[in-house]
Amino acid sequence: MSYSVVEYYGENSKYQCGYCKQSSSCSSYGMWAHKLSCQDYQELIDRGWRRSGCYCYKPMMDVTCCPSYTIKCDAINFRLNKSHKKIIKRMNKFLRDGLKETSEQDAQSNIDEIATHDGSACDQEHTEVPSMQPHALDPDLLNTLTHVNSEKRSPSADDKTSALPIPTLSGVVNSSTHTSDSSISNEPKKAKLRRIERKREKLQKKGLSGADIEQLMQSNNRKSAEKSLEEFLSESPQDNDSPAHRLKYQTAIHNDPPGAIEDYLDFLVKSPLKPFQGFGTFHQQYWLDDRLIAVGVIDVLPNCVSSVYFFYDPEYKFLSLGTYGSLRELAYTRSLYKEYPSISNYYMGFYIHSCPKMRYKSNLQPSYLLCPEAYTWHLLDRTGLAKLDASKYTRLNDDPTAQDTNKATEQDVNDVLLIFGRSCMTYTQYLTVVGKELPILFEYARLVGKSCAKKMMLYRV
Repeated sequence: MSYSVVEYYGENSKYQCGYCKQSSSCSSYGMWAHKLSCQDYQELIDRGWRRSGCYCYKPMMDVTCCPSYTIKCDAINFRLNKSHKKIIKRMNKFLRDGLKETSEQDAQSNIDEIATHDGSACDQEHTEVPSMQPHALDPDLLNTLTHVNSEKRSPSADDKTSALPIPTLSGVVNSSTHTSDSSISNEPKKAKLRRIERKREKLQKKGLSGADIEQLMQSNNRKSAEKSLEEFLSESPQDNDSPAHRLKYQTAIHNDPPGAIEDYLDFLVKSPLKPFQGFGTFHQQYWLDDRLIAVGVIDVLPNCVSSVYFFYDPEYKFLSLGTYGSLRELAYTRSLYKEYPSISNYYMGFYIHSCPKMRYKSNLQPSYLLCPEAYTWHLLDRTGLAKLDASKYTRLNDDPTAQDTNKATEQDVNDVLLIFGRSCMTYTQYLTVVGKELPILFEYARLVGKSCAKKMMLYRV
C-alpha cells in the first residue's frame, strides 16, 4: 500500500519572486514530502499545490505578487494549431537535411517562435525552495508506521487502480513533415506559391488534367487539416531516406542521482513519488544521434501526466524544444488514455498571466485554469483572459455560491493523522496524550483538503 508522510512548514512570506524579480513580494505555503502517494499528489495539485523536488508549495494567491493558476490541457480533445505544425516541420527538416533556417525571413520567424514558446534553456516556471530544512525520519519507523496507517487511512486510488505498464518507450522519434500549404501561417507567401507550383508541375508530368490536379490538391489539404497529433509525429524521414540526423526518444523510470551531482540536481530529479503500479516520476530523454539534447521530467498520476520540468541544450534552441517536448508529452498522455481512460489531462504547472513569458502555455488548447477559491476548472478562453487582464487575482468561478466541496470541517481536523514520537495517532488521540492544541492544523487541513488531511501522515517534532 502506498502512503504519504509530510512535514508542514506554514507560510513563507516576503521573499524574492522568480517572475517579476521583486525582492520581497512573493508569498506561499510550504511543506516537505518525505513520501507522497501518487493519488495524494493528484489531489494536492487539484488544490493548487505544486512540487519542486520533494518540496511542495501553494501560492498565497490573493497576496503574492504574481498569482499562479494551476493549468491543465484536455489532452484527448487537443488540437494542433499552425504554430505547432510549424515546429514539428522544422524538426523534420533538420533531421532530414541537417540544416538550420537559411533565409532571413525564416530565421526571424524562428526567433519569434522561440520567444513565444520557449524563452530559455529551461521551462519558464520558477522553482521554489523550502524556507527550512526537513527533519530526518527513521526509515525503520516509517516502515513500521505503514502497517499502522493502513488501518487508519481510507483506501486510495493508488490501492484500487490496476497497474500501469512501466513506461520504457524507446526508439526513433517519428517527427512529422507536413506539406499542406495552409499549415504554415508565417511562411513567406512567395515560398508557399513556389511550393504549390512545384506540386502542380509534378502532377502535370504524371499526365493529370487541370481539374484532376485541383481536386487532388484540395483533397490533400482536407486530409492534412484533419491530421491528429499522433499522425503528425509519426511522419518522419526513415532510415532508408538517409536522414542527416536521428532523434531518439526514451522514457526511463526515476532514480536518485549519483552523489557527486546530488546537491546540484536536488530540486530537479529528487521525487517523493515512489513508483507504484506504473505511476510515479519518469525522465524522458531526447537523443540527437549520440548526444543528449533535452530532458523532460514528468509525473504519471491517476488522472493526468504532470510536467515537472523541461530543460535542453541551448545550442538547439532553434528547434523550439520546449514546445516540441510539450507536444511529445501530450501525445504520451493520449497514449496512456487508450488503456487507462482516467488519465485524460496534461498538467503544465502554473499559468502566470502577469508574466508574459509564461503565456505560451495558453497556446495548448483546450486548457483550463483552477479557481483558487472553489477549486473548480474553467476554460481558458477570451472570457477567462479578460478577467485576468482586469485583475491579476480573480475568482474564476462566477457562481458566488460555489464552495470548496473538499473543505475540511472541525471533525476532519480531529481525524488528521500525526506522527508523534514513534507513534501514529489522530489529532484527537494527540490531544489526549499531549494535552496541547496545534492551531496550525486547521490551516493545514484547509489547504490540503479533508481527503488528504485524513490520509496523509503529518510529522510533528
